[in-house]
Amino acid sequence: MFSNRLAFLLLIPVLFLQACSEIPVAPRISIREQLEVDTMKASGLVSEFRKQAVFESKPSVEKYLQSVALQIISAEEELRGEKVTARIHVDLNKEWKSAFAFPGVMISVPRTFLGKVNFENELAALISYQLALIRNRELARALEKDASRPLTGDRGVFRFSVDAILASIEAGTRMMYAAGYDPRGMVSLIEKHPGFFVDESSTDIIKEKERFIKQAQKIKNEFLPSLQPIVRSNDFLQMKKELKGSS
Repeated sequence: MFSNRLAFLLLIPVLFLQACSEIPVAPRISIREQLEVDTMKASGLVSEFRKQAVFESKPSVEKYLQSVALQIISAEEELRGEKVTARIHVDLNKEWKSAFAFPGVMISVPRTFLGKVNFENELAALISYQLALIRNRELARALEKDASRPLTGDRGVFRFSVDAILASIEAGTRMMYAAGYDPRGMVSLIEKHPGFFVDESSTDIIKEKERFIKQAQKIKNEFLPSLQPIVRSNDFLQMKKELKGSS
């Protein structure tokens, strides 16, 4: 009697493990597949952005911005093959003085930034950072938490956490280096244009800026200096010339 009971007790964990092993495991979704889902989730936000933003039509400049984004994407396995739409939006008002990126991929760069930027690696850093936000699903996560948040402003859906910004600075720096751009561009971008990273409502703007610069410097130092870094290509100079002529 005792031996039968002992045998039954020993059999219980075996039966439990067998039952567990028969439970089907859901296949892990790839980042590319997740981006397709994120694109559908963000479609309404893209439509709202197109309604609210005022765009400046510069086909040749948009084509150049698209080419920069595609060059960066081509070096990132999980984004390679994605289509890109590039736009230029007017940023006379404070809430529009930011770049915007949506899974799909659509990137919109503020007009005043294009007028001020003098080095192509800083422009590449901005685009790489925006692509990294998409790659890391920061906008998608924000929509999942609260899809009712407005597009811009203090509660805007593009107000990302410090951790999200740090992670995207790291990923963006790696992406731009792989695409042939000098990673020092990320450092100088944050130094010269901190508004793309630092939340102006933060109680410690200086500390946050220093933290973001330190992150960019840390990742930059992992790489050997670029032998032939892209500084100012002919396309970049042509873009600057065209924008200057239309000012």
